[in-house]
Amino acid sequence: MTGTAGADHDWQAFLTRWSEEWADSGGPDDMGDADGVEAECARWLGFAPAAPERIAALEERLGHRLPPSYRTFLEVTDGWRHAGGFVWLLAGTEEARWHEDGAGLAEMFLECLDENATREEIQEATIWTRGLELAVESDAVDVMLDPEDVNEHGEWAVYTWAPWRASPPHRYASFWEFMQDAYREFHQLRADRPDFVNATTREWDRRVEEARRDALRGAYERAEAVLAEAQEFGRPRAGALRNQITWLLGDRYRRDPGGPAGEWDNAPGPFGDAVRQAREQARWGDTDAAWRTLLAALPAWQPLEPDHLAPVALAADPLLGPVLTPERCRTLLATPRGEEATGAVAAAVDVDPGGLAWLAEADGGHREYRFVLVEGAEPAALPALVGAEEGATLEEPMTRWDARRALNPGGVSSSYDDKAVAGVGRAGDGWSFAFDGDPQPFDETRFVSPAVAASRHGRAVVVWAAPDRFDRGALFHLSVAEHGTQRYAFTVFGERCERSGEIPEALLPERLFPEVRDGGRYVERRGEADALAAIAATFGVTLPRLALDHGRLHSFTTRSWTRPPGPGEGYAVITVGPRRPDAD
Repeated sequence: MTGTAGADHDWQAFLTRWSEEWADSGGPDDMGDADGVEAECARWLGFAPAAPERIAALEERLGHRLPPSYRTFLEVTDGWRHAGGFVWLLAGTEEARWHEDGAGLAEMFLECLDENATREEIQEATIWTRGLELAVESDAVDVMLDPEDVNEHGEWAVYTWAPWRASPPHRYASFWEFMQDAYREFHQLRADRPDFVNATTREWDRRVEEARRDALRGAYERAEAVLAEAQEFGRPRAGALRNQITWLLGDRYRRDPGGPAGEWDNAPGPFGDAVRQAREQARWGDTDAAWRTLLAALPAWQPLEPDHLAPVALAADPLLGPVLTPERCRTLLATPRGEEATGAVAAAVDVDPGGLAWLAEADGGHREYRFVLVEGAEPAALPALVGAEEGATLEEPMTRWDARRALNPGGVSSSYDDKAVAGVGRAGDGWSFAFDGDPQPFDETRFVSPAVAASRHGRAVVVWAAPDRFDRGALFHLSVAEHGTQRYAFTVFGERCERSGEIPEALLPERLFPEVRDGGRYVERRGEADALAAIAATFGVTLPRLALDHGRLHSFTTRSWTRPPGPGEGYAVITVGPRRPDAD
């Protein structure tokens, strides 16, 4: 009935139900005074109906015809007691008055606006200069009808404000809507009382249970809407159920997703097995495979307690949380599961683009990067091949930023020793990768490709790309080694193109880079995407964008990508950290 004319509202039935529920739930503290005791005895929070001449007199005094829903309200009761928890008496025909703004609230709120304030913001700020005040007795709450905020049905908007709320005035489209909200507040404030049981609470509890079933059926939008309204009525199960849905929909303001504690500690059954398998896939970068594993097993998921709606802990899991993109969370919620499972699941949609060319994309790519692709070795073996120290092992999965802080806590960078903090994972069938998304500047005179060291078990591919720095030109380097021997390499750097070995035709720099072919200067990085695509096709490799950008991967510190300085060569060491108190 939102926004409709007042004649459509059944005030008598609504106010009678409210009054009876109040009388049945009231204790001595609720009665307040003799007026409250009288209301309890009469089982009526209102008063006698306002006579037509009293309503007409009020309209003449105000110089306005009353809005429909307030007018029809007065025809049922000339005022109201206990409108929610903080308005104890609402005005009838005698008490309604224009707000006088003795506290200067309009001026105060206008000072908070700037020159770009909207009409609605100005209207909200100046309500105290024209509002019809209805709150006669309250906990410092104003309830004002606005004669200048009128809808197509003639309804005046209602604005409520209290200084202790520390928020702007709250707007309702009509007096009817305000009273509906006050009724919900009445229920919410009594919901924790064991004896507060009536037809309304029983009906909402029935709807909550049906919403729970709807959520398990996959009708999560309908379930969430019902639970949101039930939560306004204070129904005890509604909040915990709804929080699980909204958490998966991206509302992570609450740190607790609402599911049972320790959801995946020794989780039983096929879905628990799938979670463990998916975590193994995700920690090596294969987030698409992890999602396919989870989705296929989702119909087998079972709640761990009666009001458990979905595997919400997945979204908070360090490895699987990044796998659950917003679209995948919606797919999860839309999949029938638990007692409502049908076995049907949506088709899994991969997020990673595959290949390597995505690194060169203007939106979603990487400005600079370097990586090693290793054939015939698992990711866990990479530290033994190209690690900085003998016996090096992988760190536990962490974000790229956390890995840099953990493995280089002093923030030290050196032109002498260019060690990379690299995330590792699988790069396709039979391949592993070590990726550094924040390399130091390329030193062409001292660069040493790690491809030879990495190629102990087969082939190894090294790629380094960077933008133009200090007008030296952009960079693209490729080197390929096999069984400890470098096979070929090229470096495109500004106007120079250096090469060695027999480069396959598909990877010839003059074929990939227009500047090399035409004798120009490599600055704009044209051809980078083509080169990456050719490398991916030649070796059948791929890098996982989602895992590299948002996931948690194992990492290690590589050996230096530069040789030590020779006789007479200088170098610099830079340490970034807090300023020492004794520094000048």
